[in-house]
Amino acid sequence: MIENEFKVMLSAEQYEQIHGMFSGWDRELEQVNYYYDTPQLEMSERHITVRVRRVSGKYFLQMKLPAETMGNGAVSRVELEKELPGLPQTISGRELSELSGAEAPDVSLLGELSTARSVKLFDGAEIDLDKSEYFGRTDYELEVEYTSESAALGILERIKSKAQLDMKAPATGKIRRFLSGYAKSRK
Repeated sequence: MIENEFKVMLSAEQYEQIHGMFSGWDRELEQVNYYYDTPQLEMSERHITVRVRRVSGKYFLQMKLPAETMGNGAVSRVELEKELPGLPQTISGRELSELSGAEAPDVSLLGELSTARSVKLFDGAEIDLDKSEYFGRTDYELEVEYTSESAALGILERIKSKAQLDMKAPATGKIRRFLSGYAKSRK
């Protein structure tokens, strides 16, 4: 599957403003991402995310591989997934290669990032409003995933009118924020 999304980092105040904009979120869920890599962070260096996501008591091995970055601030990534019976401490390179078709090393669990996610569905787009916690830190993020870019841009315009979003500000993905916290925790 190809994932297309706009991503914006938020302040706690912006998060609250956006959360209050929409009555009746379609879903409110807790998900935990368990991130994996080699001790040298080889997968991260290749811009490949390896995680196990726990949602509703189920575990899913997920890999995200680079696809393309569009000029409008959106990012596309290939996302692959398979269900697992539980949470492994290590994942073999063979298993990752079978899932992705790319050569991969064995990887080990680095830690977890817990997200409270509010989801609002629209025709052609979806808002994922996230509050994430990891290594004693909390941050806030708006993701607008889409199949229709015009629908996503319309939603962003609506939100910008209330929450003063800075669409030009750099938005760092969860894996990069997690790895920054991981590096600081190892010092």
